[in-house]
Amino acid sequence: MLIIPLFITVAESCSENSSALLDQLKNNDYIFTNPVQIVFFVILIVCIIRLYLLVKECVRLARGKFNSPSQISEVLPEMALFVFVSGMAIYYVGYAYAGTADCVVTLVLRSALSAFEMFLSKSNLIGIAENCKNDPGYMLCFAFFHAAAVAVSMIFAVTCFGKRLMDYGRGMIWKFVPKKYHLNVFWGLNEKSILLARKIYQENKTGENEFTERIVFIDWPQAQEENKTGQSFSGIMGLLTYKTNAAKQLSDIKYILLRSSISPDAIDATHPEILREINLGKLERFMKRAEKTNFFILSNNEDANIHAAINLQASEAGRNASRIYCSARETKEVAILAESSKGKLQIIDDSKAAVMEFAMRKNEEGKCLAHPINFVEINHQLGCVETKKPFTAFIIGFGATGQEALRFLYEFSAFADCHGKKTPVDFHVFDNRIDEIKGELYQEIPALPLLENRHEITLHPCNAGTLEFLGQLQGLIDNLNYVVIATGEDERNLHIATMIYEYALQHRQDGFNKFKILVRLYESGSEYKFKKVIDAYGNEHFPAMERFGSPSDIYTKKWVVDDAEKDEAVKFYEAYCRVANEEEYRPLNDRWDYEVGREQTKLLGYRRINRKLMQDRANSKHCYTKEVLLGLHDMSEIPELPSWPIKMETGNQAEKDWRCRLLNVSICEHLRWNASHLMMGYLPMSVEEAKAASNSCNERTKKHLCITEWDKLPEDPDYKSYDYMVVYATVEQYNKRKRDND
Repeated sequence: MLIIPLFITVAESCSENSSALLDQLKNNDYIFTNPVQIVFFVILIVCIIRLYLLVKECVRLARGKFNSPSQISEVLPEMALFVFVSGMAIYYVGYAYAGTADCVVTLVLRSALSAFEMFLSKSNLIGIAENCKNDPGYMLCFAFFHAAAVAVSMIFAVTCFGKRLMDYGRGMIWKFVPKKYHLNVFWGLNEKSILLARKIYQENKTGENEFTERIVFIDWPQAQEENKTGQSFSGIMGLLTYKTNAAKQLSDIKYILLRSSISPDAIDATHPEILREINLGKLERFMKRAEKTNFFILSNNEDANIHAAINLQASEAGRNASRIYCSARETKEVAILAESSKGKLQIIDDSKAAVMEFAMRKNEEGKCLAHPINFVEINHQLGCVETKKPFTAFIIGFGATGQEALRFLYEFSAFADCHGKKTPVDFHVFDNRIDEIKGELYQEIPALPLLENRHEITLHPCNAGTLEFLGQLQGLIDNLNYVVIATGEDERNLHIATMIYEYALQHRQDGFNKFKILVRLYESGSEYKFKKVIDAYGNEHFPAMERFGSPSDIYTKKWVVDDAEKDEAVKFYEAYCRVANEEEYRPLNDRWDYEVGREQTKLLGYRRINRKLMQDRANSKHCYTKEVLLGLHDMSEIPELPSWPIKMETGNQAEKDWRCRLLNVSICEHLRWNASHLMMGYLPMSVEEAKAASNSCNERTKKHLCITEWDKLPEDPDYKSYDYMVVYATVEQYNKRKRDND
């Protein structure tokens, strides 16, 4: 607030070089029809309002938890606005003489420009009226607000450079204080990298103020940023400032922010000192002291991410890194790049990750409530699924997420009935772009037309809300078990979810028994709204509606970095090696070289090793289904596991039931394996092809001898034993987890 002090004295000056407004204010000569005075009082009112808001913000921050950098960044804009408006009032009075005295527009423009210049430590005192210069009160206000403007600028600079100084000090500690640590380098500052960095930092606390995980962010030029600001401006701002919003979100973790002069997708990977060349010499020194280094390339530009990952992988820095995590759509060409890296390049496909995250999501009791096994009738005595009605699912929206949902549901709903046959399924896909998608999809899944002819999968070229969709919903509402909604738009997804929920509430005979709606959330900004709506429609015991795919669900340490299923997957590979006597257990790199070397070309070799590794991981994900069918969760003690082949004749009834369940679950595993291979694009071999085959799988034609019914599997070698060993390994791992928990 600007108040002209009461002790203003009379200054002697020539009338033509005196501020008329100052004289009028001093003599209480108020003319309320005078536009110059009216505008001045408007400026004073704005000053009062800005001062009130500044004080209010300071009080609010004082009541909260003290966090100096964050609080300064929040109060600084309010302070700057108050000082600017006050400075404008000061200059407005000082310029009200000569040709400017009666022109409001000129007065406002001149005073605004001079107020801006105050923050650059520049004063226009020479242009101020003489009577203002000779007035002690005016000059006190003039000096005070100029000093305040300089202080605001200095605080801004100190805040920016303070972060740089803290980073420098922390970097010195990292370099010279001996301590074992893992280095996590995030190339780019955005929501995904911030979410993941926070999780990595918070979940690895080893002491009160000690962390084994260290975080470095590399702020590198983005194409869209350069187009807006220019390379030179971006570079200068990168040296002086850091991103305020990101700093607020990261205020509770310790990290270092470095600035790269070139984006990693444009670097020369062959340069021997590439990190020094792009102003990242500090990073090179940090990497030398780290036990291992992980690179994360998670920007929103997926093309730039892939190019950056390729360049970094080929550079000396990338070769010294343990893993390179890259956010991108896992297309065929991207998958080949990842496979050829022997696991070093890890692709994070948001669509795949979204589906797998909700599929493997567990409740407090450790149950995977999204698995299809929870939506069918189980014969617990025999370990099979009843066929009273098919497992029925709707997939609304058939983009990347919808296609991944179809693959998951088709594989994990492949159950054995009491006669060892596959139980029926009924999947309905809705998207008005189906005809555009079909061509590529038929190439990726050549078995799809066959599955359509069997009425296991039906593709509807329409969206939700059409009469065709409504007809399907009305006809199948009592059979419907599962709905996945992924149209690409959060608002549309939520609207469809609530529409189906309310229709099921009105018309479904069994209520929400064995029924679930999964609705995709794409943007974090929609998360709160989704939560409130889902809570309103919720069921505390078994929620019928759940969201999935939020960045906060996907970009976690557990999901991205901690390969929780890796150890379990290795156990299934070991079980395979026990059955195949000619196979010896090999570490991943040796296994990769061995499998690729068995094929004529690298492409076929990549295809072979990828198929086998995917099955090991699928076996890990499928453990819950096998545990439910075997009834392991209800057993206080697990019976002994018989060797293969299982003999059904001997023992009491309980032992016979146990062996019967083991056999039926082995059949279920074979059906899952069949379904998985069909979704990966493999087909059964014909009788003639099988006779001429020298191997169980022809990777060139993508045909496999074992994609057939359980009873038709070859007996030499006994392929059924492989399925049983998967079940055997599942029970062993369950027993181990149970012992560890006890």
